[in-house]
Parts: sequence; structure tokens; C-alpha cells
Amino acid sequence: MVKKKKSRRKTSTGSDSKGACFIITPFGGWFDDYYETIYKPAIEAAGLVATRADDLYRPGTIVNDIWRFTREAKVVLADLTQKNPNVFYELGLAHALAKPAILITEAVEDVPFDLRSLRVLQYDKNRPDWGEELKTDITNAIEEVLKAPQEAVLPTFLRVKPDKKTLTLTEGEKAIMQIRQEIDALRREVISSRIGTPEIIIGPGKAEEMIDDFLRRGYSASTILRRLVSWGVPKDWGEKKIREIMKEMKQPPLPFVEEKGSK
Repeated sequence: MVKKKKSRRKTSTGSDSKGACFIITPFGGWFDDYYETIYKPAIEAAGLVATRADDLYRPGTIVNDIWRFTREAKVVLADLTQKNPNVFYELGLAHALAKPAILITEAVEDVPFDLRSLRVLQYDKNRPDWGEELKTDITNAIEEVLKAPQEAVLPTFLRVKPDKKTLTLTEGEKAIMQIRQEIDALRREVISSRIGTPEIIIGPGKAEEMIDDFLRRGYSASTILRRLVSWGVPKDWGEKKIREIMKEMKQPPLPFVEEKGSK
């Protein structure tokens, strides 16, 4: 595991010519899985190298490394799900540097009102192929941001005076951009108010234990999957893991019966 992280770090530090996207997420549980299977591939598909704070963990002052990696990144991708304090701290550093930021969340309520004017990608784990959809959305968002990076920065942090190291705009352009971002935020408020998102309750390890226990007690695959989803487990992950554990237990494969109205 340590070797894997060192390898990732070596790749990111040597990526100046290609450009980097600094990923800000909580660590552990589903977020590590999302990083490897969704965020990282999506960023690489957009032509950038993915870096994350746990690539930097070593003895010493970590904040210095985070600051340096944030400065060198072309784009910042932040998952605000669960309102993690470290995520908000690192995002604050990115804002101070006027870095273009793309926000991700499972529930819009986790995004502070002042940040909802930025680009926010909301995912729903109950949707089929939600991971692939989010991956595509991230890639498209990064490509769009690279074309007009100033539109992914809060106007407060944009300087009006010319500065080669900072994104710049005229006062008029800055005012127009702020209005556009506020309109986008209101549009997302209307859309997100119609979406209900389950709270994350259990992680991958606990989910596997529950699947094993339920199968031994004779629960059907559909019932197990339905319970997992209600506890915040991604539907596609749950279905795949149930099949894997059933195979390990040498149980005959059982069909997943879709409920009426499900997609």
C-alpha cells in the first residue's frame, strides 16, 4: 500500500508539462474507492494528472506540501460530501490562490451557500451507472474549465489589476461573471430540491460483513441489495459484491428482482 502511494506521488511531481488536478476529498471508506475508480480516471481522460493529499503524507509539515501542490495544479476537484473540515480547509487554500475549482457532492446541503455559485456536480448513487455518469461529467467539466478557468473562480478572489501569476478580469467582466454564477447556483437549488439523497452510514468493510451475514441467513439478493442501498452503499458496487460473495460461498447465482418504478 505504501509503495502504491509513493508511485502515485512520483508520477504527480513529474507532471509539470502535462498539468495536474489536485483532488480534495475525505480519506477512507468509499472515498478511496471513488478516487481510484472515478476521479482519477476522469481526470486522466481530461489530459491531467491526478494528485491527492494522501500522496504527500510523510514526516514534516504537510501543509507546505499541500500549498505547493495546490499552487502547481491547473484545476482543483473537491468532494464536499459530509462537510469534512480538512476538505474545506484545503479548498480555502485553493480559493486564496484563485484556483479554478470544481465541486462534487452527494447532497447539495453539504455545499455552503456561498460556494454554490461555482460549478457543482451532484451524484445520486441510486442511479444505474452513476459512477460512469459522474466520471463523464468530471472529464467534461475539467475540459470546459481549462478553456475558461476564470469562470470557475469566485469573483472575490480574482484580481482586476494585471498580474501574470493570477487570473485577471476587468471590473465589468467580474460583475457579469458574478451574476452568471449566482443564476447557475439558483438553477441548481431548484433541481437539487427535488432529489433526496441517503446519508452514508456504513463503509465497504461493514457492507461486506453485512452481505456475508445476510446470505448465510437466507436473505434474497434483492432484499440484501435494497437494504445496502438504504444505508448509503452504491447500488452497482453492492450488486457486484453480492455476486462475488455468493460465488465464494458456492451459492447458485440469484436474480436481482427490480422493484416497480425502479430504473
